[in-house]
Amino acid sequence: MVWLSCRRPSRRVTDRRVALAVDERTRSLSDDDRVLADALQRHGCHVEPVVWGTRDLADTVVVIRSTWDYIDRVDDFLRWLDELDEAGAIVVNPTDVVRWNIHKRYLFDLADRGVPVVDTVLVERGSSSDLDAVLDERGWSTAIAKPAIGATARLTIRVDQTNRAASAEHVRRLATTEDVLVQPYVDSITTEGEVSIVVIDGTPTHAVQKRPWAGEWRVQSDFGGTTERVPVDDEHAELASMALATVDGDPTFARVDVVRVGDALRLMELELIEPDLFFSLAPESADRLASAIRRTT
Repeated sequence: MVWLSCRRPSRRVTDRRVALAVDERTRSLSDDDRVLADALQRHGCHVEPVVWGTRDLADTVVVIRSTWDYIDRVDDFLRWLDELDEAGAIVVNPTDVVRWNIHKRYLFDLADRGVPVVDTVLVERGSSSDLDAVLDERGWSTAIAKPAIGATARLTIRVDQTNRAASAEHVRRLATTEDVLVQPYVDSITTEGEVSIVVIDGTPTHAVQKRPWAGEWRVQSDFGGTTERVPVDDEHAELASMALATVDGDPTFARVDVVRVGDALRLMELELIEPDLFFSLAPESADRLASAIRRTT
């Protein structure tokens, strides 16, 4: 077990333990988090990873960062959040925010609160609804189907007329064990890509444009996608701030993923658990997050 401890040099205080939570597979800091670790060290902290699920975290600040494998053990992850609450740990982001953000049902909450969200249909686990019915009802010739709890395009497919039957079968199988989201395929993904706006301590700090590799539709680097820092213009900042203003709770960090549909921006996902924050492209934002974390100690 390893701790990140901070001491304010201006006055004598009792150190509070702070842990950066990571997953079991890597057991180490990601490249993103190494930049954050450097920033925390500049604030007088020592940083090392702690695998999520670790107990004995009373009187600890726990920063959930690269806990990527939680999607394979969601119930265990939720129990761990309960244990953190019972132990009196301070969790960044707060546990209630994390619980709400795990299932992409949150998109419907945001839409109900006036946030422009990409059109989304939920096929519930065990539901009699199927992909063909959704596509016919919505008039979508091309769509994306993905688990409602997932990351890095896990079990995500692109549906078109050439693979509709196979895609319908994929969704039927998937819906026997978990909820599935279906969304129209957004053509602008292949032209201008997806933009991620990073918000730290309530302020949009930087944005990254993610583009898919030629012939691909997934923007993640795992599939050859590229990233480039871009300015945070007023349009993107406004949507990011609008989305976060509707969240119950106070997330310290967020990544707001948006795409252009026609002439308007729409929210694709709001990442509040373990997103890549692209600190290697914006180290000054890591310093801002370090400062916010420091204030919780």
